[in-house]
Amino acid sequence: MRMDQPEFHLLSNGKLELTEFARMASLVKRYVSAIHLREKGRYANEITEGIQHLLTSGVPHHQIYINDRLDVAWALKVKGGHLAYHSLEPSLAKQTFPDLRIGRSVHSLEEALVMEAQGVDYLFFGHIFSTTCKPGKEPQGLMKLEEVTRSVKIPVIAIGGIKPENVESVMNAGASGIAVLSSIVEAIDPLQVVKNYAKALYGED
Repeated sequence: MRMDQPEFHLLSNGKLELTEFARMASLVKRYVSAIHLREKGRYANEITEGIQHLLTSGVPHHQIYINDRLDVAWALKVKGGHLAYHSLEPSLAKQTFPDLRIGRSVHSLEEALVMEAQGVDYLFFGHIFSTTCKPGKEPQGLMKLEEVTRSVKIPVIAIGGIKPENVESVMNAGASGIAVLSSIVEAIDPLQVVKNYAKALYGED
């Protein structure tokens, strides 16, 4: 992947065994820019083991992001950490872990502006389309995505219900990339699915 290509984030789902996720990540690493361990129910030592599995499988440090546990991300010298609403305040996180690329999930323009002011490096915004991961919750839609992308200067990564067939519309709304979870992690053939996304995102087979 070239540095000027759109971002493509792959997230774990908190259900798959971390050895299996690492195996999957090793197959698709050339097509994605970031691989997140999003493991809300695991302890720090388990996440540490997960990172080691990724590294052993050939995933480089600069592709690995840890959700919430910035202490683990910093200790293992991976690329980044991703914050949720219950995580450290971004300004404190940036001050404490200056070497990490730090992102934050947001769900409104107001929240996006606040997080940008606090110094985060990128945003996840969603969910954009209806998704089984967010049952009963109204999607944000492309108009709100475009409103956010026009209002902040940092990269905005679209998440939630992103499929290969709607990648173009997401990018046309100003997104800097996409983040995908279940469509890949739960697929029978994750590599082929990732290739489909990659072709839609930056024309790579």
